[in-house]
Amino acid sequence: MGHAVLVTGATGTVGRHLVGRLLAHGSRVRALCRSPERAAALLPPGVEIARGDLTDSASLKSALDGVDAAFVLLAEDAGEAFAHAAYHATGVRQLVAVSADAPRGPGFDNPLFVKHVQGEARLRATGLPLTVLRPGPFASLALQWAPALAAGDVVGAVHPDLAVPVIDPRDIAEVAATVLLGPGPAGVRILPLSGPQALDVHARVRVLGEVLGRELRVARIAPEQWVRLVAGRLPEAHARQLIEVERYLIERRLPVVASVREITGSTPRSFRAWARDHAAAFSAPDRAQSIVEAS
Repeated sequence: MGHAVLVTGATGTVGRHLVGRLLAHGSRVRALCRSPERAAALLPPGVEIARGDLTDSASLKSALDGVDAAFVLLAEDAGEAFAHAAYHATGVRQLVAVSADAPRGPGFDNPLFVKHVQGEARLRATGLPLTVLRPGPFASLALQWAPALAAGDVVGAVHPDLAVPVIDPRDIAEVAATVLLGPGPAGVRILPLSGPQALDVHARVRVLGEVLGRELRVARIAPEQWVRLVAGRLPEAHARQLIEVERYLIERRLPVVASVREITGSTPRSFRAWARDHAAAFSAPDRAQSIVEAS
């Protein structure tokens, strides 16, 4: 049997693909889940399911017992409970965490920024070998357009000209699997990840329309209108935080990077490939929303 790996977020868009990759390479996989019953229905046979929560140190301590590597998502507590449990764990030889590009320094109090900055710092403080993955926006964010496209052919966006190198969650999973199956870094390694091309909302909607065989268009809408539009799916505070993140990305201009190819040996998937593989979700908005919520 290969490595024993704890996967948090195992039923999410990255986690499910990561579980499959690890099992295919002979790893023993333990999935931390709030609802083992739901996880058992979503995950493949052979996965050991541990009931627990990312903010509960006691359940994390139990989940980390007997594994030698862990895939970490940052929860609402910005990794505090996980870092505490990992610091006291025995046998864990490396951590791989999903974070994000976020501004450092005073004045950036957006909770979505703070979570990643604090989370990275707390995981560093464990002293364990750590690889931090900082992917750009997920290609799967396009699933949030499914309700609008079920009602018409227009996608509303606050910043339709914002170009980002969206990445397929499968590529994030493959990078994580490659790192987890290897010896790990000697200390801390930061890996920005991106898709192969920066695309704004206009370009992504055009590609999606070509895949779906529909004439789609984008409308620029005011921030307040967007907050009202997503009120049934996102809490108001979170929606406003996402708008702030977009403003940051306009200034930051995330670059296209070669790390997916360098780590996995494979070219990252294009947005068109992602859209082809998920076209069916746009005819079933409820299914699309469930995928987004699992991410």
